[in-house]
Amino acid sequence: MKTTVKIRDTGITVPHVLGLIAEGYSYDQILTANPALTMGDIMASADLARQVVEQLEDEHDNIEIHHGIKFVFSQGKFVSLEKLRKKHPRAYQPWTARDDNQLAEMFKKGARINDIAGQLQRQPGAIRVRLEKLELKE
Repeated sequence: MKTTVKIRDTGITVPHVLGLIAEGYSYDQILTANPALTMGDIMASADLARQVVEQLEDEHDNIEIHHGIKFVFSQGKFVSLEKLRKKHPRAYQPWTARDDNQLAEMFKKGARINDIAGQLQRQPGAIRVRLEKLELKE
C-alpha cells in the first residue's frame, strides 16, 4: 500500500508543496494558488523534508545531489538506491518473464536464496517475495 502524506484536511500532499518550491514558486504564489494552505503548512512540509534528509545523513556517508537522487523506503529506513545497486545491481527493477523463469528453475534445482540473489543481482528479500508471488515455497 502506498503511503500519502497529506496536509491536514486540505487534500494537498506534502510532495506537491515541495514540488512547487522546487519549481521555483514563491511562498506567496503557492498560498495564492492553494487557498486552503497556510504559511505554517509550507513550513511544516519543509520541516518534514529536513527530517528525512537528517535521517539519511545519519545512515549514509557523503550523499550528494547530482540532478536528482533516488531513495527507497526499506525496513523502516530510507535507502539510497544508488548505494544499494552497488551490491545488488538489479534492485527494485521490474521483473521480466525471463527473470521469473530463471528464478523458478534455480529454485526447483535446490539453489539457496543467497545464491539465487547473487545470480539475479537482487536482494535475498526480493527473491523470497518473488517466490511467494510465483507460489513457490521454500
